[in-house]
Amino acid sequence: MKTTKTMTDAMGNNVPVNYVKKEDKLRDRNVRRILARFLKARKALERLVADCIEDIDEITQARGSVAEMGNVSARSFDSLIEVNIRQQYTITLNESVCRAREMMVSYVSKIIEELGAKAYPVQKIVEAAFKTDSKGFLSRSKITELLALDIRDPEWMEAAHILREAMTREKGKRYLSCKVRKSTQHDFEPILLDIAACWPETDAAPNSKPQTEN
Repeated sequence: MKTTKTMTDAMGNNVPVNYVKKEDKLRDRNVRRILARFLKARKALERLVADCIEDIDEITQARGSVAEMGNVSARSFDSLIEVNIRQQYTITLNESVCRAREMMVSYVSKIIEELGAKAYPVQKIVEAAFKTDSKGFLSRSKITELLALDIRDPEWMEAAHILREAMTREKGKRYLSCKVRKSTQHDFEPILLDIAACWPETDAAPNSKPQTEN
């Protein structure tokens, strides 16, 4: 018995191909070809990242030292190529952070009354440190900047202690980059593995063939 070929539509119905418009077949075929290219490129990128991490691990082992905070940077012998792995961290806080924030804001209010505009830089650092991002996390660098302030006031020092006790650092995403430069007098430029950065030149006519000399 001959089996009728079908295509599944958006409603889950198996439609015989004879009843599918030519343009719908073409669109379906081309979309699936694009998906296959994306999946192939994704696998190639995954292999690229794995191979690069293996090479960088070999560099760190040869150095005989553990990378600080998971960050690694290495250059070629001529210093024209640089590769980096950067480990991102996020900071989560328990409910004690509210008490630390209240105490620090109270201290800032007090010194503003005493010093006026001279206290505004401290106020900005406090405000920036306790501002969360879209996911509800605080900036590690801003918290570090806040805790680095050399303030000897007992209220502030107690608040800083509470804040440190409330902090839990968690690993986030890791970023791999490769940069090159023409000479040591030039700045490094990243090799962007980004579809937007690989877009064809727009000045070439569509479907045009390269010209050859006679």
